[in-house]
Amino acid sequence: MANARLEVRLSDQVNERLEALAAAEGLTKTDVFRRALALYMLAKKQEQAGARLQFAHGDQVETLVNI
Repeated sequence: MANARLEVRLSDQVNERLEALAAAEGLTKTDVFRRALALYMLAKKQEQAGARLQFAHGDQVETLVNI
């Protein structure tokens, strides 16, 4: 499998949040980015199939419109 390199410039605040999330999950920042990309790709595939992403909190449902 070939590898491609991607350089991403993040604000200090976003980088700190990414580092905190990675540390909390016991992952690298790269692993968090890969998982986020996989989730985004899944959401887009489902959106194209007519589904929508929603978050439910008890009786309250929030729909994520822009994926």
